[in-house]
Order: sequence, then C-alpha cells, then structure tokens
Amino acid sequence: MTMNNLRYITVESKTTGLDAIKLLEDPYSGIIFTYGKVSFEEDDPNDQITMVFDYDILYDPLDERKEFVKEDFEQYIGDLLQELLHQELAKNNVTYTGGVDDENRTGDIIESDSE
Repeated sequence: MTMNNLRYITVESKTTGLDAIKLLEDPYSGIIFTYGKVSFEEDDPNDQITMVFDYDILYDPLDERKEFVKEDFEQYIGDLLQELLHQELAKNNVTYTGGVDDENRTGDIIESDSE
C-alpha cells in the first residue's frame, strides 16, 4: 500500500472486532468487507493454481450498488488479496489458521529442540 495511491484502509469490524477493509477507490468506495477462508486449487491440465476465497460485505453506503457486477467486484478484491499476501509474505507476517486432514498428512509433527 503506497500512501500516494491509497486504495483501502483497515478498520475494525463492529460485529467481530477483527480487521476489515474499507475500499477507497471508485466504483467500490466506502464498501467495508472481510476476507474469509482462502484456499488454492490446482488446475493440472493448464498448469495453474487458482485462488479461491470467501468474503463478507459488512457495509455498503450505497445500497443500490448491490447491483454491481459480482464478478468484477470479486476480481477487484481478489487482486487486492494477492497484493496483501505478497506484502505480508515479504514481511514474513502470514499466519496459517487452518488444519491438516489426517488422511492427507504425510508425516508426524516434529517439535523443535530450541526454546
């Protein structure tokens, strides 16, 4: 996020207390939303990985805007999510909060000896 081209700010969600994102650029200016589960699906025939994510719109100052093109909005916030992931990975600041399916697990957890 650069200060001279501010696309969003983080705000605290009044319902969850977690960070939410308020968009500052048109055509989505004022929308406040949160990301949910993020996962990646492999597309082996095309040698690609697709990012899949959930989101929840917490506030839209223009209720009539609910008619915006959902695919365009999802592309916009998907691009923003990629940007956020790149920024946080560069700072080594990404937290994984998922689990591991026992059937997909390939080994035992190894604990470090260092304290």
